[in-house]
Amino acid sequence: MRFLFTALFCFFCHSITFGQTAKNWKQLKSIPTKADKLTSDHLGNAYVWNENFMWMYSNKGDSLAAFNSRKYGSISHVDATNPYEILVFFADYNVILFLDNYLSDNGEIVDLQKMGYDQITHACKSRANGIWIYDAIQQRAIHLNNDFKADKQTINLSQWFDGRVMPNSMMEYNNQLFISSEDGIYIFDHFGTYRKKIPIHGIHSFQVIENEILYRRTEPKNQTCSYHLISFKENCDSFSNLDLLNLRIEKNRLFGLSNKNLLLFSTN
Repeated sequence: MRFLFTALFCFFCHSITFGQTAKNWKQLKSIPTKADKLTSDHLGNAYVWNENFMWMYSNKGDSLAAFNSRKYGSISHVDATNPYEILVFFADYNVILFLDNYLSDNGEIVDLQKMGYDQITHACKSRANGIWIYDAIQQRAIHLNNDFKADKQTINLSQWFDGRVMPNSMMEYNNQLFISSEDGIYIFDHFGTYRKKIPIHGIHSFQVIENEILYRRTEPKNQTCSYHLISFKENCDSFSNLDLLNLRIEKNRLFGLSNKNLLLFSTN
């Protein structure tokens, strides 16, 4: 895994800064897009979206499906952990919609407001079935089972850390819940028990791969970093010619989203 990120950073350093031919990453496609958010699934598909539209692309860059969210409002977050049951969260209306692998409705819409949750800011899938939601009023993440009944919850973060915590991203990976904010990344086990806080700042999106966290910083601009969960070491690289909003790695594919294009790279 260290080689994976080293290869990524070498690609950006040499290919972008010095114009050398990259041996580890080869650009396959540049797809024009109006999207400003990106995620991916373990099959190698990419999902990009803006306020009201989402598009799905294969690991070859082929357009597979599209989704129009105007019926539900602005898309706040997409979790494609399960590519056959994609979670789409709409914070403005406190609702969750599940889509199938063709981006078609897959079940009834989940109205969190009717369940008594008035200010949910984030939602993500749980591998142990169900979902996690973050309640800004209670200042905690709450796990809802398949019947959407609360069965687990984290500590109150504002009481524990002496100040309100406003997450900007949340995901579950390998039976751990990761919540990022401007102050760092909070890690919990699958029961909601607090494990630790990683004091890295300015993260607005991240991906956990094996024992590393790959993320983009808001400041300084154009900085991509990885943090190793075992060695506790951070590696960062800056580049100027490729202004990425986000990037994702799935198998031998790298997806990068700029303000105009979805870029697809391969190790083959």
